[in-house]
Amino acid sequence: MKFNRLYKGILMGAMTMTMAASCSEDYLETSPTDVLEESKVIDGMKADPGKVQAYVTGAYMNFYCGGDYWVSHDDFGIPAIKASTDLWGEDIAYTLDQNWFCYDYQLDNRLGSYRRAGSTWNQLYSVIDYANTIITMLKPVEGEEPEAAAATMLGEAYSLRAYCYFWLINLWQHPYSVDPDALGVPMKLENEFYRPERVPVKEVYAQILEDIALGYKYLEGKKFHNGKVGLSEYAAAAIYANILMFTGDYEEAAGYAKKAIAGGSLNSETDMLSGFNSLDMPEVIWGYNVNVETTGYYASFFSHFDAYTFGYSGMGYNKMISSHLYDKIADNDVRKKWFGYKEEYNALENAFDYEKNYGLEKYVPNKFRDIYVTSNGSADPFTSAIIYFRTAEMYYLAAEAYYLDKDETNAKAMLNEVTATRIPGYNCTLSGEALYEEICIQKRIEMWMEGCRALDAKRRGETIDRTLSTNHAADLEHFNALKYTGHDYRLIYRIPTKELENNSAILKEHDNE
Repeated sequence: MKFNRLYKGILMGAMTMTMAASCSEDYLETSPTDVLEESKVIDGMKADPGKVQAYVTGAYMNFYCGGDYWVSHDDFGIPAIKASTDLWGEDIAYTLDQNWFCYDYQLDNRLGSYRRAGSTWNQLYSVIDYANTIITMLKPVEGEEPEAAAATMLGEAYSLRAYCYFWLINLWQHPYSVDPDALGVPMKLENEFYRPERVPVKEVYAQILEDIALGYKYLEGKKFHNGKVGLSEYAAAAIYANILMFTGDYEEAAGYAKKAIAGGSLNSETDMLSGFNSLDMPEVIWGYNVNVETTGYYASFFSHFDAYTFGYSGMGYNKMISSHLYDKIADNDVRKKWFGYKEEYNALENAFDYEKNYGLEKYVPNKFRDIYVTSNGSADPFTSAIIYFRTAEMYYLAAEAYYLDKDETNAKAMLNEVTATRIPGYNCTLSGEALYEEICIQKRIEMWMEGCRALDAKRRGETIDRTLSTNHAADLEHFNALKYTGHDYRLIYRIPTKELENNSAILKEHDNE
């Protein structure tokens, strides 16, 4: 039987320990009869699930930084995937349009021979490999229930696998609603199950839904652990809610969003302006605590998106809020303070000559500030926590889901509850399409640079119009990247060249390329 590389690692490790224990008496034996059987390894892991924890830790590490595939300064796991896709939209203006992420911004970073497609593909399947190994080792036989520790790890593995396939299918194909029969992505599951062909979208989603249902089942009742790095019932519910929005099950999506909301309380103004660099923020329900051993240093989110640090953004390659979205933020909205150059934040005395010379100072981002700067250098650079999910996102998701389920009363209730903590006295009384537009714009403001815009635009088939802003890069016209829809073929990655070379089951003909 063939094993994936992670499972091989387990067997090799177990074999090494066995050899070390017995070498003193067996080292002269030329025809050993002892064989380590697969079933014994699995039984041993089930008997002591703590031995599997290293693979859970490895899955989270790969999810955060890309693990073995961390090969360049714009390639740092799920934060880079979210950032690169956010730059497809209209809300981030990369006015200088140079250096890392410029090709994503130009909609010109999708070919199979390009690093972005390859690293994203490899990273997501790497996490799936970890999840498959965990499930193989801990999955109970039919009719039995795993003990508590194993159940938690199974919940984490199924939820991670669902979330990775969710990103894969939406980066390599149009949304489910466009064509459920369209060619999707290969599917690898536990116990050697592997479909190397491009599995149709609807079948990939069937597996995603099965996985997240199991993930939530095993995590239900499991609160925060490992400093919110470990998946909890709240984070699993947030993943579930996002998936259900794509399948059109809006009533269920709203229900799971509310389950996720139960995991946190809404931020105060102080929290909102703290730099988004800690999992201690009340709204956070899932993230990753970075330290000196796991930081990519310049290859990190805060290096690219904190204007006040000494990373790439601090060097002058700022990604700013677009003028159109900035103008949509009410003057008394606390989120307006996320933008606009502030001398008190500039402890490193970075130069902002470009922004000053071109009248762009008010669009400079303050939302994300590295803990090294906000703590006046008492922390290590680029060790700020990465936030994956906040309850605020779930409020806006629930509001949209209720609206699409023709329940405007609850849609307005969810919208008002969260937005009133941002805009004093906020009370939306709109209805119909105007209400829907308000929900969508408030979410865009709230989730700026947190990885939501691209998938929302794809799901809704929205028109992305960069011509409405004055501070987008002048060269976007050359790339025909000023006005397009969320269903534009350029928002779909091509299968990586190495995959085509090594997987003959994948058709090399791709629609709309």
